Amino acid sequence: MHWLLMVAALQAPPDTMRLTLEAAVEQTRTVSEEIRLARAQVLDAHGQVREAFSAALPQVTGSLVYTRQFASIFQGLAGDTTLSPIFANSPFGAANQWNFQIEARQTLWSGGKVGAGLVAARAFRRGAEAQAQEAEADLVFRVKQAYLEAVTAHRLYEVAAANLALAREQLRRVQLYHQAGTRAEYDLLRARVDAANQEPAVVAARNSYDIALIELRRLVNLPAAQPVVLATPLAAEDGTIPVVADSALAPVGRAALAAAEASVTVQEQVAKAARSDRLPTLSLGTTFQEQAFPEDGSPFGTDFRRNWNAEVRLSFPIFLGFRTSGAVQRAVAGVERARAQRDQLVEQVDLDVARARAELERTYVLMGARRETVRQAERAHHLAGVRYANGLTTQLEVSDARVLRQQAEVNEIEAMRDYLLSLAALERALGRPVSVERRPLDAAARYPISEGSEQ
Repeated sequence: MHWLLMVAALQAPPDTMRLTLEAAVEQTRTVSEEIRLARAQVLDAHGQVREAFSAALPQVTGSLVYTRQFASIFQGLAGDTTLSPIFANSPFGAANQWNFQIEARQTLWSGGKVGAGLVAARAFRRGAEAQAQEAEADLVFRVKQAYLEAVTAHRLYEVAAANLALAREQLRRVQLYHQAGTRAEYDLLRARVDAANQEPAVVAARNSYDIALIELRRLVNLPAAQPVVLATPLAAEDGTIPVVADSALAPVGRAALAAAEASVTVQEQVAKAARSDRLPTLSLGTTFQEQAFPEDGSPFGTDFRRNWNAEVRLSFPIFLGFRTSGAVQRAVAGVERARAQRDQLVEQVDLDVARARAELERTYVLMGARRETVRQAERAHHLAGVRYANGLTTQLEVSDARVLRQQAEVNEIEAMRDYLLSLAALERALGRPVSVERRPLDAAARYPISEGSEQ
């Protein structure tokens, strides 16, 4: 019945969006809030790298200051003809003062603190980029899951509607038989009850589809009023399914592992920077000044006096109250914690891959078995109808056969959904797409996926 999806897409109104699984994933990558937040974190990490790099470059600052002095302890010297001219052109006695200053300072050696900060910032940037990739992969998996759930809900609605049509068709036949006097009233009542009992199942299936579509719209950021037709069916028209073709499924490309390794590097550099606080710091600085003391307050046309000096400074800690030792202990603990978390993540990724591979094997075989069950249930329902038409059985047997057929179809749809979800989960665990090949669905019942991969 998956062809009904395509028929619905062709008959949809002009403003209806024909949404494929690939388009849903691409739409999410473009407008998702989660991905925007992750990219903002990456941008922040780039800024931290620049901040760390700035510590290795010269620091140059400039200032221009005007000072108006209203009272001074040196005002009493104004009557002294010897000292008055001296203090009138100095910061002590001048009423107006202009000071222009440029100061430059360069760190020559800091015990490795600047280099450690730069390495840590770059590692943090790599970790942020890896976390963004991990967030994107997680969101893509959630979109695939929501899309498959919505397609499954639509297929279940189609199955429920088709079974309601079968029940009503059987009711029509029983009515004809009853009017002809060849069937009892009990058969007619049983057919009516059977058709009536199928109606709530159709309503429930439709409601489940609407809810699944709302969740998909939320993840893909589509307006609630936007009509949508899901254009990617569970099964292809040619009856094939994607099967993993990779012979080895090593967990390469998992962004979470790269982020964990970057976190270890960051903590190691933090520990290195903490240890460098015990070492001296050597820096070179210079200050250039121009000063003027105009009587009218205007700096224009006034003689400026120059002052320029340079210094080499060696500073070293003597006793800081064990603050450095405490910082080093905390940094070492951070390194051990980051390494332990990395090792735990490696084990978890290996477990996720193994679990996803085992689930893929299980759902692959189960999907083939469910398909065979549908064929048998359809055949049983057909034979029950023939037997009833020939007066060899009762309406109850026809009703039971139809219910079993419906359940078999539901099981097949859910098994196919579980298989496709397990394939997406395997890609999520690996952190990369896997190469697949198209294989007939009927082959799933004959041999496991692992045997098919070795052929």
